[in-house]
Amino acid sequence: MAGTANEEKGTKPQKTFEQRLRAVKEVTGKKRKRGAVARELGIHPNTLKNWIDAFEAEGEEGLIPKKRGRQPKTPSVDPNRRMRELERETRRLREENEILQKFLSMVKIKKTDRFDAITEMKEEHKVRRLCMTLDVSESGYYNYMNRPDNKLSDRDKEDILVIRRLMETEGVDDPDWILLEMRKEGHKINRRRLLRLLDQLDLVEEEEEMKEKEPVAAE
Repeated sequence: MAGTANEEKGTKPQKTFEQRLRAVKEVTGKKRKRGAVARELGIHPNTLKNWIDAFEAEGEEGLIPKKRGRQPKTPSVDPNRRMRELERETRRLREENEILQKFLSMVKIKKTDRFDAITEMKEEHKVRRLCMTLDVSESGYYNYMNRPDNKLSDRDKEDILVIRRLMETEGVDDPDWILLEMRKEGHKINRRRLLRLLDQLDLVEEEEEMKEKEPVAAE
């Protein structure tokens, strides 16, 4: 009897789901005795009892054969691991920012150059974050930008010259047409930036007109 209890362990293949279900139903339907069904299948009666218990607890899913052998253990997850990783990342970013600030103070980059850099990058990053990173005040940046002579970066000025040329030579001020022509000439520009430059161009032209109307001081 001692050997029969382990008949399903390695020496014989597992019984299929269909075999188990049929055996369970024969016993639970009171068609045959548990011992007779177990002997016919070549299993221990306790094995059949386990099948019946599983069927009553889980239904037919409880009779699906399990894979033999030791199942791999699920690796334990350290709940504090993610927190430690975030702390390391924060320290790294803080150190990089300190290095950047020291570098900026060593090379003595003019504030106006930093403001121009912010203007170049503000379409991709928030102005507040750029000001903090480049160690300038946000209010100082906007004051600088509101000065008519300083609203345009070098790149803006170059692109405005192109926009002016296209508008004057073709007599067209449609933004979509200008955008297409500029891209044909190899200029990297998107519609949002073009519209901003067109607004800036209007302000520049207004400023030029005002200067032309100013009376010339007598010598």
